Amino acid sequence: MKIHMVAKDALEAQGIRWIIQSHLTGVQLTTWDDIRGLANALNHNMPDLIILDMDKWEWDDEMLKAALQNNKIRWLGISSERVFQVAYRGLRLHAEEILFRPFSPTDLIKQIQQLRFQIRNEQQAPISTKENREMVDIDYPDFFLTEQIHTKPVIMSAFVTPHAHTLPLVYDILQGYPFTGKYRFFALSEFILGIHETQETTHLKEEYRAFLAHWKEQMEEPLALVINTYSEKGPLKDIYQQTKQLTEQVFFEGYDIILAEDERSGWRDMDPFLTPIEQRHWIEMLEKKDTKAIREWVENEFFTYKKPYPSPDMVRIRLTSVLAQIRRYMKAYKTQEAEWENAYHSVFQQIIQKPVIYEIVSELLTFISQLLVPGRDNIQEGSGKLVEKVKEMIESNYWDAQWNLAACADMLRINKSTLSRRFSVESGQSFRDTLHQVRIREAKRLLQETDLPLEEISRLTGYSHQTYFNAKFKQLVGRTPLAYRSGI
Repeated sequence: MKIHMVAKDALEAQGIRWIIQSHLTGVQLTTWDDIRGLANALNHNMPDLIILDMDKWEWDDEMLKAALQNNKIRWLGISSERVFQVAYRGLRLHAEEILFRPFSPTDLIKQIQQLRFQIRNEQQAPISTKENREMVDIDYPDFFLTEQIHTKPVIMSAFVTPHAHTLPLVYDILQGYPFTGKYRFFALSEFILGIHETQETTHLKEEYRAFLAHWKEQMEEPLALVINTYSEKGPLKDIYQQTKQLTEQVFFEGYDIILAEDERSGWRDMDPFLTPIEQRHWIEMLEKKDTKAIREWVENEFFTYKKPYPSPDMVRIRLTSVLAQIRRYMKAYKTQEAEWENAYHSVFQQIIQKPVIYEIVSELLTFISQLLVPGRDNIQEGSGKLVEKVKEMIESNYWDAQWNLAACADMLRINKSTLSRRFSVESGQSFRDTLHQVRIREAKRLLQETDLPLEEISRLTGYSHQTYFNAKFKQLVGRTPLAYRSGI
């Protein structure tokens, strides 16, 4: 894997090099002193990933912007400025992630490992598990490089999940599912792409509804199915771009649904920044601590979008504009204790990263309520004790497949969003990841110390279906349960 990097200074470059080389093998890291040198190098040597100090980057530097846009290079931003202008720049040019200093080595390595998996996944052509099935004569280059127009009508679809590590599982289950006709699935970094050689939209929707029900019976992971039924014939590359844009509607619609689009549509125009009047209104609501008015304003602003939707990137920018008003209030009233600072930065990250607008707005409103109403789920109370208590509860309930974040929050009598955010901030990892780690740790013990069948072990460790258990075990351990038991 080739990585090019522009760091803050030689000391940071040396530290990042040490982190990468001590955790990963097969990485070729090249450092550049400035943005101009990097941009020139991209004309001759294309890396798999760029690590870029965004504080050195002038926004009008068209040379680097053109290189990123034309070559579609994956890049990771680093910045000391936690402001929405930085987030806006990253969103506009599709950064994989923005790490704000000081960032942990774990966060950096996690991003690189995920990108390595995506690259490897894209390079491997899918192999059908049904030897007698005739596949559609379409391949990866047709979506990105060629101008091929398929001779027969096709319907393109996408399977979208909020967690990248779930994509291999989606792909495996799709390969074994008995769809009719000629079709093929392609593993991409952001979703699984499906091609069906058919015009029977109604029949395909029925099959997809059956697949979604099949998925929900086996897995607890969210999944959205997007079907592009727009009938105008054109290059597969254009149809792919339309389908990719349709996947972004999940931001407004959510998961566990089927989205079908039968007409060409784009994003509607939207000014992402608050007007002077809106800014003044926010100052008044915050000073009066009028949480009811704030909730009404936010819900009316962000829960009433209709098709054609604005670009999700623009909505995120508008959300950060709101957050900037809250930041101004915090500075004016000196509400800048460490716990509130962590909470603020956590909400900022949610705005940038969360895949569904409803979840983002819920986090934002919870944070505002806690900030303005003293004593409501007091965030400064019991720092560290909450993490300890939640981990104790996970240890006591991991075996129950129905036990989750909501159940834990009910037992603690705390808001679910508050619990999720506080646990993530104070422990350094999400509730979901912690729960899975405990379950898999216990599964490893049972595999080593007992002769129980895998189905029984998956049930005893909180997994309703063995397929999901196998996938999670391999994700966290690097081997299948059988390979782990046999010592392979």
